[in-house]
Amino acid sequence: MKVILADDEILVRLGIRSVIDWNRHGFEYAGDAPDGAEALDLIRRTKPDIVLTDIVMPNMNGLELIQAIKRSDPGIRIIVLSSHNEYDYLRQAMKLGVDDYILKASMKPEELLALLLETADKIAAEREEADAGPIRSQQRKESEGRDRLAQTIHRWIGEDSQDTPQGVAGSDRDIAEDEKEIPLAANNMLLLLRVHPQPPNSAGEPLELHTLIDLAELEMRKWLHGYALPYNDHTVLLLIPIKEPLPEQDGIVEGLCGDIVSALKRFLAASVSIGVSEPFADRTGLKKAYWQARQALERYFYEGTEKVYRYAAETELSTKNGEPLFTKEDERELRNRIELLDETGMKRIVGRVLGSMRENRRQIDLSIQICLALLHHLQAGLKKFDEALFAEGEGEPLYKQVIAFQELHEAERWFDRLIDDAADRAREALKKTYREEIQQLILQMKQNYAEDWSLKQAARMANMSESYLSYLFKKETGVGFAAYINNIRVEKAVEYLRETNWPAYVIGEKVGYDNINYFGRVFKKLIGLSPQQYRMQFQLKGNEHAIPKH
Repeated sequence: MKVILADDEILVRLGIRSVIDWNRHGFEYAGDAPDGAEALDLIRRTKPDIVLTDIVMPNMNGLELIQAIKRSDPGIRIIVLSSHNEYDYLRQAMKLGVDDYILKASMKPEELLALLLETADKIAAEREEADAGPIRSQQRKESEGRDRLAQTIHRWIGEDSQDTPQGVAGSDRDIAEDEKEIPLAANNMLLLLRVHPQPPNSAGEPLELHTLIDLAELEMRKWLHGYALPYNDHTVLLLIPIKEPLPEQDGIVEGLCGDIVSALKRFLAASVSIGVSEPFADRTGLKKAYWQARQALERYFYEGTEKVYRYAAETELSTKNGEPLFTKEDERELRNRIELLDETGMKRIVGRVLGSMRENRRQIDLSIQICLALLHHLQAGLKKFDEALFAEGEGEPLYKQVIAFQELHEAERWFDRLIDDAADRAREALKKTYREEIQQLILQMKQNYAEDWSLKQAARMANMSESYLSYLFKKETGVGFAAYINNIRVEKAVEYLRETNWPAYVIGEKVGYDNINYFGRVFKKLIGLSPQQYRMQFQLKGNEHAIPKH
């Protein structure tokens, strides 16, 4: 199977081309391109089966390339290469119908190869099915009818909607023709059913969506006539046309939803939640009904899964970022707690941020972005103790575990376990690096860097003579005692220069220098610029000068 790559970074293109033995695993590496426009030309010439593409590229970006591929040859499979801060773009790419994604920052050759092999298996299965002939069962015909119905509703919902990925053209199909396909009544209800992923170690068989839809429709029609329609891999639409308002209609809908949740749990071991819109009258009300049902459904993240949520204006989730819930002060305090390997402090800060998420109740995508930011800061800080600390094993990559969070309670428990495990392993790594006496002394210096440190005081704390501590400290760390404390203080000063507007003399005092001139000399010796010059360059150019490692 032919594979091509689109990425504007030449090192990424060279790396991916060379890390996989393509022929051995049944692939042909058909070429690469630095942007979407050249990739599209390469696709026309080589006719690949699989396209690997970056998102942010010049000339034609990844989203535009994906749209062009879907229009010209929808059979081509697409895998997105993404960065941790491109979650919004990735979300749009997933809506365009890409097969999978992988983070470039943590990409391992074996993980990429596994994705390619999995995609190749899908292609082979589709071709085998196509070769089997035109014979289809009645169930397949019904499924195709559902799909056509679902596509029409999807089109109605997507037109001019904020859910539609930017740049995707709307359908020019005649509206009157669409309206013939779905017999809306005078009083309709739209329900969104979310299928939550099975636990990783679940012993059950993989859940087939069409089986779930059949059972959901069967339970629904015990109460009311309606349609259960596939919307995407984890969401089912339940459309209920009601000719006239029913007595106790709210109670009927509650009973219907409760039966569906219960039956799917009992017969298929499927965990689902349902969001219910307000009644609507016609096609123009469908978009609003979808938005209401989605708003109601997403409350499961904060209030729990396997429940039914009716839309109410007062329970709307925020669709905007608003005030940051993970503030610069939180970031700075989290870095400090990580440096001290203080897991209680790390948990306190993470818990505070997650508590703010619960209080502010933003849409799930926005909350997941905050969780990804927390993970990124924990990984960046704790890797300083051991580069192999977060090496991917056989399990799911950490960022994918975060994206898959179903409830805020799950996120809280997950971060607690992560911090406990990572801090223990970092402590073990530290023991292998430094003797315990030096290790404890370093943690004390990092915690109390602003105090008036002297070799005499440190020797007393370590229960050693000054000369022996001086010798041992340099042997263990590679630098002298005075140089080490200066490194710590200047690193803290750099943080304050980046993140506050305090004058240099205040920052000098904050990090332990009473003499501003001495602070300036030490800072310039280690960084190469005065504090004022550093701040100016950082603010004007965004340059991040290297901070001494210790």
